[in-house]
Amino acid sequence: MVTRRFQGSEKPIIQEAVLVAEEATSDFFKLSRSQWRRSRYDILTLEALRQEEISPHALAQLAKYTCCLAGRELKSAHYDLYHICLQDHNIIKTLENQVKLSLLPLLIYVITHELVHIVRFSQFEQLFEASEAEKAEEETRVHSLTREILRPFKCPDLETIALNYHAYHT
Repeated sequence: MVTRRFQGSEKPIIQEAVLVAEEATSDFFKLSRSQWRRSRYDILTLEALRQEEISPHALAQLAKYTCCLAGRELKSAHYDLYHICLQDHNIIKTLENQVKLSLLPLLIYVITHELVHIVRFSQFEQLFEASEAEKAEEETRVHSLTREILRPFKCPDLETIALNYHAYHT
């Protein structure tokens, strides 16, 4: 049962985390604006998630949809749309259990992590549809890349999150 969702006062923190995560990820992968725009995604909180996008354990998860430009049936009109599905209830529970953590650095880490997945899928470095073993290997790679992307921030909370991330979302 979902107990708590992000409140209005937390929305600006989410927006700030998105800005930091997008900038850091873009800089790391040296993505131009046009390259970045090709990776279409939305960042959704619990209130906007479909039932199948809700996880009892993850802090966030990625959903992929194939969309088509309105009125166009050509294959070139199809594109992938990713939903970064923030799991408010699990993030809040993590913060309650880890009182030394705060929302902003946790969200920066989580969103950066999911953006790395999107970049890797968009650049065909990893397939979205993969075996469980391949997904586990990809999680390890993405976790390592996320730590590398955020290392320049010199924020003790980010390093703590990076070191304990697997414990938070399992």
